[in-house]
Amino acid sequence: MSIRIQELKDKLLPMSQSIQGMLDPNQDESKNVVSKGLLLFRQNLVSNVKVRDEEVSAEVQDVTPVTLELNLLFPLLSKCSCPQDKWCRHQMATFFMLYNKVGRVSEWIQNWRNQSEPATPEAQSLDDLMKKHGALKKASDLLNERKTRGNSPEEWWQFFGSLLKKEDLELLERQPYLMDVLVQNITKRFMKEAPFEREWKPLYQLFATFYLSIEIDLFLQKRNVELSREQYSMYDFLLGEMEDAVEKLSIHAMPFSFDPYIAFLKKQTIEMSDSTENSTIMKAEVYRFLWYYLFKQKSWRRDEVTRLEEEEIEDPTFHNVALLHQYLLLEDLNKASEVVDELGTELVAYSEFWLRKFFVGKRYEVGFFLVRNILSRMPDHLETLDYYEATRFVRWFVRILPMDWLMEKDSALVNELLLSMLPYSFFSYNEYLITAKAYREWVELQKYMSYSIAEMEGMGLRDVTKEAPELALPIYYAGVITAIDQKNRDSYKLAVRYMKKIRTIYKKTKKTDKWDVYLTYILEKYKRLRAFQEECRKGKLIDA
Repeated sequence: MSIRIQELKDKLLPMSQSIQGMLDPNQDESKNVVSKGLLLFRQNLVSNVKVRDEEVSAEVQDVTPVTLELNLLFPLLSKCSCPQDKWCRHQMATFFMLYNKVGRVSEWIQNWRNQSEPATPEAQSLDDLMKKHGALKKASDLLNERKTRGNSPEEWWQFFGSLLKKEDLELLERQPYLMDVLVQNITKRFMKEAPFEREWKPLYQLFATFYLSIEIDLFLQKRNVELSREQYSMYDFLLGEMEDAVEKLSIHAMPFSFDPYIAFLKKQTIEMSDSTENSTIMKAEVYRFLWYYLFKQKSWRRDEVTRLEEEEIEDPTFHNVALLHQYLLLEDLNKASEVVDELGTELVAYSEFWLRKFFVGKRYEVGFFLVRNILSRMPDHLETLDYYEATRFVRWFVRILPMDWLMEKDSALVNELLLSMLPYSFFSYNEYLITAKAYREWVELQKYMSYSIAEMEGMGLRDVTKEAPELALPIYYAGVITAIDQKNRDSYKLAVRYMKKIRTIYKKTKKTDKWDVYLTYILEKYKRLRAFQEECRKGKLIDA
């Protein structure tokens, strides 16, 4: 970006004011533009940003990639290749990318929102402001309300209740497009109250994020707030903070003073698992995380299995996920098989945590057990997803698997698995077949996907032509017919090129008599196409 930060700031501040005036924070359309632009920015989908004088060009990788130009002096003159004829989410995302270099995007959004409630300090008393903004309180009131953290796990839990305000939760409901930012801000506020001692900070962090996961989820469930895939990222953030805390705790042996805190966490985890008000997905993620990383004693895990087996089932999906998790941790695969049958296709939906942990942790036999059981359930699971979600899931799934190990263990399983995920697994399956030299299956795959010969040449057709030339013949036969049927000079030239490939294959396999038969057939079939006949002569397929 060939412009100094100060120069960029001088240009962006007037533009910022213009955009804030253009977008009404009270209108759903404007809120949608800002929230989707923020999402594109935070996902790093803005690229190739170039600033030249008063113009900015950029590319945004949305569902359909777009290119755009921003006019820093007159934002309304900005252009985007998307169908939107107004200020769009792609322009918003690019503006956020630029603004992030000179200021804080979260503050810009807050300032934009505040436009809906214009402040006139001269005309408003302190009491008026406090009535208007329910979250505002006098310093004396805050001091009176102030609670101490205490020195026991129970006191910590009660202290968190005083830190998490009703206003925090209501803000999540009012501003769902900022949910991840709001949760991060709440977490930062919690962490400001962490113990001073370095060894206690990670434990406090684990407690705080666990508490927030339960309480935020509980509030959203009670309010029937439906979360999008992007909004679920706030749980990923909280789990990431938990994982960071556990990693710090694992550096050194935990002191005995931590024992009551760990026991308290275990008790709270069991209470959470019995809750019918929390969401299944949140409970499953947090439960599996804590039992995998923190509650490692085999006796604890066996006791938990007994508890789960004896309890009354109110949330069947969570119950099966929790029970399967314990059997996998104890490597009791016979018992795990029974639960897998109960779980059905839900096994695939909840497999991400297990595959990541067991394969990365080199517990290959447990991972192999999961893959074998996922295989038969994969097609039904993919049918429940849209194309984008299915593609994303399959790409992740293939990437997490230790393919080299699986190939040695059971190459037929790998073949079946990739086959079951078509068409989303095409490129992985294509590469697998070429690597395995399964050229006949590769040709069948190309027929199924209907790619052009030009595309196939970059995906393995050259290898097939070299190693098993007779298998490449049907592809070139079809290519010749397709090209001739387009009935133009360029397509005839392409057909001749493919016919030369066929001639070469017949010469290599010493079946020139078949070439003569094929050439006679094609020339006779298309004898009325003079231009095609002429291209055949130019290509020296027939005498002049």
